Amino acid sequence: MTSPTDRKTRSRKNILNAALRMFKRQGYVGSGVDGIMEEAGMTSGAFYGHFDSKTDVLGAALVQSFIEDQAAMNGALSESETPEQLIEIMRRYLSSKHCEHVEEGCSIPPLLSDLGRADEETKAQFEEVIQWMVTQFEERSHNEFTRQQILSTLALCFGGLSLARAVKSPALARQILSACRKNLPIQKEK
Repeated sequence: MTSPTDRKTRSRKNILNAALRMFKRQGYVGSGVDGIMEEAGMTSGAFYGHFDSKTDVLGAALVQSFIEDQAAMNGALSESETPEQLIEIMRRYLSSKHCEHVEEGCSIPPLLSDLGRADEETKAQFEEVIQWMVTQFEERSHNEFTRQQILSTLALCFGGLSLARAVKSPALARQILSACRKNLPIQKEK
């Protein structure tokens, strides 16, 4: 028999997952409590048993997505032992497949503008994620890449993916992604 605490925990996680999908697909402003709860397969009234507001669920969903993104990145980075393998990870990140599947991909590009308007606590949590990424790249590249190269690579990846998703033309989106892959700041000098 399932305890009420287990049900409440599962319900909260279900709401967070639904909110994150909605936020990725429609943005924070384009998502409402009713839509989130419909996505979760629950009634709107159940929302307030878990969260005080849509802003509250944004912060919690972002924290959950950061944890999931870090786990995914850890998995990808565990396969890389050389700077060249790190470069290949970033090239795969900038793929058409990743661009076309916003709900399944990294949460940072589709939520970047929302993060810019988030509360200070959420921004601090996001900053920890960025600092963690930089540290991972420094360690995995055996300090071959500078902090400046890593930060500009992350900015190019997040911004490039966002820009490619924002244009109507699939051909232009592919050109944007290709240009980003060719100009990664962490690439070795030729």
